[in-house]
Amino acid sequence: MRKYAAGILKEFWLLKRDIHALMVLFVMPSLFILIMSLAMRDAFSQNSEVHFKAMVACEENSSASRDFLAHLKAIKGFEWSEGKSTQLPALMMEHDVLLGVIVRAGFDEATHKNSSQNPKLTLLIAPEATPLAKILFETAVAGTAAKINMVNQMSSLNPWMTREEKEEALVDKVWFEEHFLQGKDMTDIRPTSVQQSVPSWLIFSMFFIIIPISNTFVNERRLGTLARLAVMNVSIGNLLVSKMIPYFVINQIQFIAMLMVGMFIVPLFGGDALRIGDNIGALLVVSSILSFASISYALALASFVRTTDQAVTIGGVLNIIFAAIGGIMIPLFVMPPFMQQLALFSPMSWGLESFLAIFLHNSGWNDIWLSLGALILFGSFCLGLAAWKLNRELKEAQ
Repeated sequence: MRKYAAGILKEFWLLKRDIHALMVLFVMPSLFILIMSLAMRDAFSQNSEVHFKAMVACEENSSASRDFLAHLKAIKGFEWSEGKSTQLPALMMEHDVLLGVIVRAGFDEATHKNSSQNPKLTLLIAPEATPLAKILFETAVAGTAAKINMVNQMSSLNPWMTREEKEEALVDKVWFEEHFLQGKDMTDIRPTSVQQSVPSWLIFSMFFIIIPISNTFVNERRLGTLARLAVMNVSIGNLLVSKMIPYFVINQIQFIAMLMVGMFIVPLFGGDALRIGDNIGALLVVSSILSFASISYALALASFVRTTDQAVTIGGVLNIIFAAIGGIMIPLFVMPPFMQQLALFSPMSWGLESFLAIFLHNSGWNDIWLSLGALILFGSFCLGLAAWKLNRELKEAQ
């Protein structure tokens, strides 16, 4: 036990000399969590304050065009402004408006007749508009026009319909109520961007433990520490355990610190507070297994590199690749299907899937055991690779 205690103490002393690398492990994810939670807040929000800017122009002043305009402006998700039809394209370009609609002369007559005629609505869509914005815009305009047409057809069939009855028919009815699934239950708790950002950048920072671990390996080789340990008959198990425990402690401090950032710091800047659910035990287990996997991966990589530059370059590139395909930088649900399948090869994705299952669905062990098992296998393979490489190195030093 004295050998283990001495090895652990040695690692803490080496870490103390590399305070800048430790700061990266805490400052970098904290900033990413704050920035990305705020940047993606409206993308996740069900009551987004951000609207698509749109413009409308009417070439006639009729009851149908006025009703159409009133109900179009009542649709959530669009911020409308008006202009003249001849000037609308120029106004859209001038004010960076991506969507526009022109109500042509004859719109009122067209809504009262069944005969097919030329469309009386002209949509203007800038090339910068996303496919999603285009679809939402087309649906909003078509749905509103269909509603006006339906009511006017009813008025034509029933000439005794009063103006008040017609206006009442135009009022939207609430046809459904909305709930979110959490496990097998329904809830009104809405998902937020911080639930994606906190686990994403926590995992990313955990895997960047490669930097301080590699620094200690490089320093030990340069100072001849590994050679002296070989002479003292220090076992591979002793060496690896003494290195893993200090970094495991650091990862758990990261875990707690990043949860605190999501729960208390992000709301100070107008973001949503992180909700961690009730399954605290599962969160701790996921954090521990993820830490084991990231440290083992770092040990395996550090055992092969010879300089800090190599560690930062190789480790940094691999981490970025794992993050890019694993849903860390871009949420998986916005990726195409083949990219979602590619995420299965990223250990970061396995950890993220486990965290999201707990945060979003309050899941238990039955839902995350497969991802945790993959992390354990990955960590065990990396640890075995590190042990093999260090064993060869210690034998050569003897």
